[in-house]
Amino acid sequence: MPRQIPVARPRALVILEGGSLYPSGVVRALIYREHFARNGWEVVYRNRRFPFLAALVHKPPKFLSPLTTKGIGRLISYALMEGAALLFEPFLVATARRCDIVYLAKVKSLRLIRKLKSRAKPPVVLDFTDSAWLHEFTGEHFDDMLRLADAVTTDNDYTARYVRRFNERCTVVPDAPQVEAFDERRTPLRRKASDDHVVLGWIGTPGAAYNLYLIWPVLERLFVKYPNIHLRLIGVGHDERILPPFERVRVSIRPTYDQASMIEELLAVDIGLFPMFDVEASVVRGVLKACVYMAGEAAVVASPVGQTVDVIRDGENGFLAAGGEEWEEKLSALIESASLRRKLTAAGLETVRTSFTIGASFSILDGVLRRQLEGAR
Repeated sequence: MPRQIPVARPRALVILEGGSLYPSGVVRALIYREHFARNGWEVVYRNRRFPFLAALVHKPPKFLSPLTTKGIGRLISYALMEGAALLFEPFLVATARRCDIVYLAKVKSLRLIRKLKSRAKPPVVLDFTDSAWLHEFTGEHFDDMLRLADAVTTDNDYTARYVRRFNERCTVVPDAPQVEAFDERRTPLRRKASDDHVVLGWIGTPGAAYNLYLIWPVLERLFVKYPNIHLRLIGVGHDERILPPFERVRVSIRPTYDQASMIEELLAVDIGLFPMFDVEASVVRGVLKACVYMAGEAAVVASPVGQTVDVIRDGENGFLAAGGEEWEEKLSALIESASLRRKLTAAGLETVRTSFTIGASFSILDGVLRRQLEGAR
């Protein structure tokens, strides 16, 4: 028999903005580590920004927050972060030359993608989510990134429609809420079956916290009516001035979170809040927030905006609430009935276990990367 020649494992360079500092870096890249290995990939992970410098700008400890997030302090910390990233770019390009493909996981640098395309050999796949063209870039900047990429991945069809105006090679890779990680921490004895103490939770970033204003009056009325409820805000940062000036709402805050603390927090939330103003940035936001609530067995109440109407079946695996009256009615029903919460959370958990697993999302990404490899040969 002729001796078989082993086929080399394809080598991918995965570039993140700041490692696990940003939740998007985890969801769009780091959760795939084991799947890359199991499917025959050799992967090199690199960060465009140095995480400890990026943390000074985006997630500083409370005692440093006034110095690094405002005025001249913010300008200096941002300049340090981006200056270090600029100095590191030649090393990223050199690493790319030794790889077969580059996957940019929510990397927001037209300069870097130009260097990769002009100085390195492998195809470049650009991944992004949310309305990057509205708030991260101006003019042709972001559109040029889409044109330059050999392929683009994003998290939902709404965003894909924008991408395909500039690059037809766009594939939707749904966000995975990491239900597998929730399952590892889940226990059968949970206090969520009780009406004695009901936690309403919201998770996100400081940049999305403005959506809480949509339900502020509703929350005020509910907290007067129900003495057994509490509001838990996760990820809103240290500057409480971005939040509604609550009057009667009993609220506690976790300014920042990582994967472990996200799971810990959401497993203690009874009702997950996903309010959104009906603007373009909300329409293309995707449904990850609703899915992580489902993975944590929190009953989801969301605005019927964008992808939420595709995933949430009103009254079955969550609630959709279009206005203040509907928000108040549906939140009241959930606060008053543990059995209703159990019904919705059971269906929600089934939704993410069926349609939003890490393996299913990676399978799509794997196909995108291999098609680009084949095209480059």
